[in-house]
Amino acid sequence: MSATSFTYVQRNRKMVFGPGVRNTLGAEVSELNAQKVFLIIDGGAIALRKSIEDLVGNKLVSTWTDVKQHVPVELAELARNAVTNSSADLVVCVGGGSSTGLAKAIALSHRIPIIAIPTTYAGSEQTTIYGLTGDRHKQTGSDAIVLPRVSLYDAELTVDLPLNVTGASAFNALAHSVESLYATGCNPITTAIALEGVRAINLSLPVVMSSPKNIEARAQLLYGAAMSGISLGDTSAGFHHKICHVLGGAFGLVHADAHSVVLPHAIAFNAPVLPFEMAQLAHALDCRQDDVAGSLWDLAKRSGVPSSLAQLDLHRENLAEVATRAAAEIRTNPRNFDAKAIELLLQGAFDGVRPLATN
Repeated sequence: MSATSFTYVQRNRKMVFGPGVRNTLGAEVSELNAQKVFLIIDGGAIALRKSIEDLVGNKLVSTWTDVKQHVPVELAELARNAVTNSSADLVVCVGGGSSTGLAKAIALSHRIPIIAIPTTYAGSEQTTIYGLTGDRHKQTGSDAIVLPRVSLYDAELTVDLPLNVTGASAFNALAHSVESLYATGCNPITTAIALEGVRAINLSLPVVMSSPKNIEARAQLLYGAAMSGISLGDTSAGFHHKICHVLGGAFGLVHADAHSVVLPHAIAFNAPVLPFEMAQLAHALDCRQDDVAGSLWDLAKRSGVPSSLAQLDLHRENLAEVATRAAAEIRTNPRNFDAKAIELLLQGAFDGVRPLATN
């Protein structure tokens, strides 16, 4: 990657940060010239339903609350049919990554815009990546239409997010930044954005975990998650993400929990061939260059998120299948690998051991 010869394309997106910015939703709907709004709210944000419906006003044509992780194909088809029947010309999604994921499935088929109001730190609202799951397989792709036109980052909507969800969701965001540092399409701008995301998350997550109502720390965490989403969206998902997609799509593991467990071990595997990127990460994490993976594991432990696949009810006998499936899915990685190498990585993740860089 050359610092003087590269291309960076900024996609069509608007981000609004600040306590109370959800109240601008009506104006944002009007700015997009939308007349019929299809609202998606997941279970974690259901308490916001009435207030969000009031903000949309008489342009609301339907509210959808059936949201599941990994966006099952059957559910996506039901929601798409509802959009067709309502003649909606805009989707507003409120909640976590699953809510955004369903909105993306609709945008993909109906070619209509999205306004996202994230209440977790998943960051998927800043990517063109979508995913649908069927027959124990999560199929992902990329399309510019699924990138929300507007994202409203209102930290007031995150202060009641349970700490276990907060920590795991933050690790989902961290995974976006970390993997984008060596992903296909990375460049100095995406790297700068990714490292800013890591820095913001690393500084704010411990504060949020000790003071959940700290609105400034929650806002910083949202900001870090957004930066992480941008960095992944402007590059590509790779080694770590594909492993997590298999864990979720084939074995039903919660996406954010899988990230919190696997990320340190994936970094330990790739660290020996990424000395420059590890130096950058060490600076952002304020740790030693030879202990980036261990420091991520320490942060996960301090945040109270799962640290072993055994905690997520995966069985040791499943590891070989996960490895085989992941090896078939991964297209590029800075270090050579095979299914056996992935299985060894997964064994460490299953046992929950503190990882060291592997040669």
